[in-house]
Amino acid sequence: MLFESIIGQNGPVSILKKALQYDRIPTAYLFTGPPGCGRTMAARAVAASLNCREGNTACGKCPSCRLYAAGNHPDLHLVGLREGKRQIVIEQVKEAILERAYLKPAMGETSTFIITDAHLLNMSASNAFLKTLEEPPETSHFILIAPDRDSVLPTIASRCQTLTFSPLPKQTVKEILLREGIQEEETAFLAAVAKGSIKRARSYHSDGAMRSSTEEFDHLCSFGSYGIGQLLDLSQRWSRNRQETLEILEFLAQWYRDMMILAEGVPEAQVVHLPYLKELREGASKVGGRNLTVILESVENAREDIEANTNIQLTLDTLLFKIRSQMLEESPM
Repeated sequence: MLFESIIGQNGPVSILKKALQYDRIPTAYLFTGPPGCGRTMAARAVAASLNCREGNTACGKCPSCRLYAAGNHPDLHLVGLREGKRQIVIEQVKEAILERAYLKPAMGETSTFIITDAHLLNMSASNAFLKTLEEPPETSHFILIAPDRDSVLPTIASRCQTLTFSPLPKQTVKEILLREGIQEEETAFLAAVAKGSIKRARSYHSDGAMRSSTEEFDHLCSFGSYGIGQLLDLSQRWSRNRQETLEILEFLAQWYRDMMILAEGVPEAQVVHLPYLKELREGASKVGGRNLTVILESVENAREDIEANTNIQLTLDTLLFKIRSQMLEESPM
């Protein structure tokens, strides 16, 4: 039953069920894909299946499966980034994995260690964990979760069987959100900015992302009227937190992408911010497709720079002045 709760990942789920049916689960898996697409749910389902008392795949009903579903089974070990930390360090790996992996399972036949942020293992932690993968205990399985194979140390990835989870289709995200009672107007926006992650969509909804983003960006159609001081103040406000800055850049890109859609004559159905159609049309007409192309490229470059740990405020300063420059250019006929 735990597998049935995973939506939009029929391929990976089918592969895992067959591996369980024929008792071919490897010692270590690497589940890759975007956050919120079902990787951790699948890892929990595999762990539950390995100790299910009723069959090859988790039944969801036996005492063992119920404990796994609640996250309380003593043989389930979740290892993730600790609050306030930017990496998983060797001390955490020793405490959470190395000291437990060779112990006898507490309740079932198998212990499962799910590393939810495997791409954040630092070099010392990775090398320490690698020794366990090279000489794995018979009663332990490991499931690493990361955005992609390249984000994990190659020597670790090579000892794991990789299974790729795809981003959820926008329509699937919308349907899930509608079932959860979110208004249809907002689900279109959330599905567009979530990049295939239902977790990200829910987070944006709880944060009031649609409201806050439009409050920030509905005035950007006339960005060319901003003075230098206004630009610097805005840059300072947007640069207080790296993750929040990346989210702002995503919303900013979506806003100007909507303008680009209208400038190029694409059907309105593709627009995310439909309630602001009038403002978007005016902006598209004023700025023009060519200038919007430059703006979108600049936003993407800024996002890549910030992900590479460049100075956030300097990057935003450059971006906002670039956008202002394009806004002031005459729109080509």
